[in-house]
Amino acid sequence: MQCPEAFAPTLPIAEACRRSGGRALLVGGAVRDWLMVVEGLWEAGALRPKDLDLEVHGLAAPALERLLRGLGSVSLVGQSFAVYKLTLGPHEIDVSLPRRDSVRRPGHRGILAIGDPFMGLTEAARRRDLTINAIAFDPLTGMVEDPWGGCDDLRAHRLREVDPDTFGEDPLRALRVPQLAARLEFLVTPGLLALCAAMPLQDLPAERVGGELRKLLMRASRPSWGLDEGLCAAVWRRLHPALSTLDWEAARGAVDRAADLGCRRWPRGGPRAEALMVGALLHGVEPAMLEGLLDRLDVHSQGGFALRRAVLLAVQHQRDLPVQASDGALRLAARMAAPGGGLGLWLSLAWAVRGDASFAELLSRTDALGVALGVPPPLVTGRDLVALGFAPGPGMGALLERLYRRQLEEGLREATPLLAEAAAAATGRGDGRAP
Repeated sequence: MQCPEAFAPTLPIAEACRRSGGRALLVGGAVRDWLMVVEGLWEAGALRPKDLDLEVHGLAAPALERLLRGLGSVSLVGQSFAVYKLTLGPHEIDVSLPRRDSVRRPGHRGILAIGDPFMGLTEAARRRDLTINAIAFDPLTGMVEDPWGGCDDLRAHRLREVDPDTFGEDPLRALRVPQLAARLEFLVTPGLLALCAAMPLQDLPAERVGGELRKLLMRASRPSWGLDEGLCAAVWRRLHPALSTLDWEAARGAVDRAADLGCRRWPRGGPRAEALMVGALLHGVEPAMLEGLLDRLDVHSQGGFALRRAVLLAVQHQRDLPVQASDGALRLAARMAAPGGGLGLWLSLAWAVRGDASFAELLSRTDALGVALGVPPPLVTGRDLVALGFAPGPGMGALLERLYRRQLEEGLREATPLLAEAAAAATGRGDGRAP
């Protein structure tokens, strides 16, 4: 096969390795995704690999490092310097030696990678998790190397482990399986499910748990694919007590509706989209357990956006949102929702959870009113009231609140009627409204 354009940045490295007596092979997700396109499982435009990983056989670490430094800027990453990050112009490429994983202690952090450039392709691929991730591609010859039958599994839409004896060495793999199943819409073999169910998950750090769940929720068109009954029993229910009692059937329907809504309203990787997806998944969790679960899933702030608070408030209040409301009621609800991600988020979550399309009309009106993300500031301030003779204190605060509610209820855009009401209140006229 011809080297695809997406892999072209690796050609200078592969050629330099060949001249030095080695062989550089593309490995990992980029090869898998390219073969998905080749097999007609994905559209060609879907091939935009974020990470290019080269595995170099036949060159010892010192020789490989000298070679790479002659090509571009190199930094060493990974334990035992097993990975070199090479910068070639605008491209950053990970170059590694074949590695043996040595388990020093239980848990994801207890794995030590040791480079061994002479172990051979088949043995090197054995350390990978799934057969579809154990396929290599030679960018110089166009040859696909598939020692563990990954291409057949791709065609069969199947996730299967490379080696049952080594799969369990990294418990994080139990979470990679459902997120890949969801993103690729592949079935998980019974043997792989059993391996995932046997892996200890309690020591996995929250940031890694959250990272895998985030990929499932944010990258899959149908996240429910990675939340089916088998995967829930094998993985998700064991992560936290709150997940063992969750209504997963309701959660599956909610996340698929939320994925569709989120794509239409916000960038898929944005914080409001993530708040919507997490809220849809966890909407049935008991309030007393939700904060602890968010800790386990590493849900905190994102880029200045209070993601955690948005999830907590949206889950709490979506239950109470009516399917019919006046414009004034929508503005008042938007005021309450502003600290929790905005009324657009709350209504989207209610729609995803309840499956009631009536919320579509409310969302359209919220957008038209300009209050999907927040509300306009008060037209009358404390300084205005002081100018009318009011003294600071609880009475002024109560009047400001009354004026602001009137502003939102009536959709006022000018302060004149509100100042007239305040002036009337200062002179003790009736209910304070201007005649």
